[in-house]
Amino acid sequence: MKTIENKEKNHKAFWKRFSERWLLVNLVSYIAGTLLFWWLFFIGIINLMIAIFLTILNFLFLPLLYYIVIYFRESKHQKIVIKIALVGGGGFCFGGIAWFIIGYVLIQAPWAPLHVLTPVLRGRIFLLLLPTLCVIAAYIMYRIGKKRNWRPSSYLMD
Repeated sequence: MKTIENKEKNHKAFWKRFSERWLLVNLVSYIAGTLLFWWLFFIGIINLMIAIFLTILNFLFLPLLYYIVIYFRESKHQKIVIKIALVGGGGFCFGGIAWFIIGYVLIQAPWAPLHVLTPVLRGRIFLLLLPTLCVIAAYIMYRIGKKRNWRPSSYLMD
C-alpha cells in the first residue's frame, strides 16, 4: 500500500516541479532537439532541408506539446480528451502498424498474391489501404473505449 502512495506522491511532485520549471524544460528540449537534428545532418543521415525543417518544427511544436500535456491533464473535459486520444491516436497507431504488415504480406513482398499487378495499381492499392485500416482500427478503439465507459487509466487519476 505504501508503494502506491509513494507512486502517487512522486507523480504529483513531478508535475508540480514540471509546471514550475517550464522554461527550463523548453530550453533543454530545444537544445537537445537542435543538437540531435544537426548531428544527424553532419554524420550524413539527413539532408540540409530536413535538418532545417526539423529544427523549425522543434521550435514550433514543443511549446504546444507541453501546453497540451499540462492543460489536458488538468482539464474538466478529460473524458472528451480520452476519447480523442484513444480513438484518433490509437486508430492511427494500430492502423499504421497493420498497414505495414498487411501491405508487405499481401502487396509488396515478391511472393505476395497481389505482386503480379502492375506497379501503379499496387501502389494505389497500398496507399488506399492506409485510411481503410486506420478507420477500422479507430472503430475498434472506439468500441474498447465505449466498453470501458471512457474511464481514464488509473495511472492518470489523482
